[in-house]
Amino acid sequence: MSSRLHKLRALFLCFLVSLSLLSGCSSAGQTPSSALTPTQGGTPSVSSVPDTSPASGFSSFLDNLFRQYAAADSLSLHYIINNPEAMQITMPPVSLGRFSVEELKKSSISAKENLHLLSSFSRDSLEPFEQLTYDLLKYSFETSILPEGTELYDTPLGPVTGLQTQLPILLAEYRFSSSADVEDYFLLLEDLPNYFSDLCEFERQRSAAKTQSCAEVLSRIILQCKAFIENPEENFLIAGFRDRLTVLPDLTAAQTAELCVRNQTLVFTKVIPAYELLIETLEELSDPSVSESGLGALPNGAAYYEYLVRSTTGSGRSIEELEEMLETTLFNSLLTMVTLYDDVHLRAELEKCQKEGLSVLSNGASQDGSAAKRADATSADALLSALREQLLVDFPSPAQASCRVQSVHPSLEDFISPALYLVPPLDGYTENVIYINQAKSSLEGLFSTLAHEGYPGHLYQNTYFAASSPHPVRMLLNFTGYDEGWATYAEMYAYRYADCSEELRRFLISEQLAGLCLYSLSDIRIHYRNESRESVLSFLQGYGLSDEGATELYYMQLAEPAIYLPYAVGYLEFSSLLEEYLSLKGNGAPLLLFHTFLLETGPAPFPILKEHLLTEFR
Repeated sequence: MSSRLHKLRALFLCFLVSLSLLSGCSSAGQTPSSALTPTQGGTPSVSSVPDTSPASGFSSFLDNLFRQYAAADSLSLHYIINNPEAMQITMPPVSLGRFSVEELKKSSISAKENLHLLSSFSRDSLEPFEQLTYDLLKYSFETSILPEGTELYDTPLGPVTGLQTQLPILLAEYRFSSSADVEDYFLLLEDLPNYFSDLCEFERQRSAAKTQSCAEVLSRIILQCKAFIENPEENFLIAGFRDRLTVLPDLTAAQTAELCVRNQTLVFTKVIPAYELLIETLEELSDPSVSESGLGALPNGAAYYEYLVRSTTGSGRSIEELEEMLETTLFNSLLTMVTLYDDVHLRAELEKCQKEGLSVLSNGASQDGSAAKRADATSADALLSALREQLLVDFPSPAQASCRVQSVHPSLEDFISPALYLVPPLDGYTENVIYINQAKSSLEGLFSTLAHEGYPGHLYQNTYFAASSPHPVRMLLNFTGYDEGWATYAEMYAYRYADCSEELRRFLISEQLAGLCLYSLSDIRIHYRNESRESVLSFLQGYGLSDEGATELYYMQLAEPAIYLPYAVGYLEFSSLLEEYLSLKGNGAPLLLFHTFLLETGPAPFPILKEHLLTEFR
């Protein structure tokens, strides 16, 4: 996968919503790799032979690695760190970087070079916390190396986590701390046509190599692009720009007006033409004769999918082992759902939940002296606050952090995930943003969405780890299976804090798990088993999905392989770690210790997590 795609996608952590599974029952790209890879602005590697003395050499190696990777392109750097000068980072030229097959190849070469340099250190001579970083880097570099000849299997324009949907949000959230930041932002807008020209050339190469997306997938991406530029004067890069300037109090009214005019001009002359070029290119390349088959139909496609699954899930299990685990969980979840749904009281409570949403019972007494106070199920701020309060029972105290909940702009509602958490800079982790897509969200799902994206999910895990002051290079490592697995585990765990019956909790958890496992299994059928469209649709419809729902899911997964696996496999791997912990400490062991271990260890692939868990608790 593209290193540029990794870096930009890693800035977002998403909530994917499940489709309805059973009649009468309703109910999460981002698929970034686990690898630390440079972005398309350059292909840095540590060029000198390191000082291998354990006292300073490894630390210097990490410092150098962080500086070079963080500065690979200016947009990523802006989101990684607020104050790069304080970390002696040389500012790169302001650009979005480049995207090409050559850069993808260079990324693999860079990973091999850094893997060789890493091996020059004696792991046994390092401190335990350095050994962990060593292991994580080794895993990351190994999973950065693409299978031979698969560069054009990358899908940078996926309809859910594609660059055409995520770049606008990154630009809209580009923070202004000074007038220089505004000028840098304008330079990025000016560079957008160059970057989109690279994407277009990449798509042409995919077409020539017969690895391009099918016409139906391209039509969905084209619709996204058209919706984004449909009303230029109301484009959200224009609409919210003036408000973003209010943090610069020294600007006069005349200067503010001038900057707004410049921004509008750049949106009209650079941003919209870039999207028009992409639309024109994709329409030109759209070919109804292109097969609607998955990666397994391509030469070495199954190997690429295995690479993709390993890098996105962080699991050490084979595809066959994952299938067995997913099938078992799907069966057990559906059995639980069907059994519980026979109860008339459960059905009534479920119907109420679908209409009114779920509340959280706050700890302590309310102002009138009652034992508990329910958080407003319709208020995101109230639910986040209540969930943050409740997690203190089984999780360590969260870091001090604020969070702004913001709606996705209407022009992106039809195409973007139900919710997104924007990962904050490592030296600015106290300020966070969660995007809610009102068109794909419901009152029923607000509780689980905020538990996944907020507390005890992404927001909690990211800020807790950042507050522990890890080496900055740890913040560049991208372990999606841990990230999304933790958020899914936290989402399920948070149902314990909901104001509902135990039966409804079990039903909602089983429903979510069934969806994640079913979709992961269909993904494997598409891309690894190389089953036909008809076979996969029949498989999904056999579990209660409508024709429309099954078709929608099929094309999403066709466009973005392994998109659901980090959620399902990540959750199941965390559950396996919990079983391991309880087998070592006893069934009554406090979960606070388990959760603290996971949060303090931080993002990592699951074989490494298991090894450290056994060391910690054996």
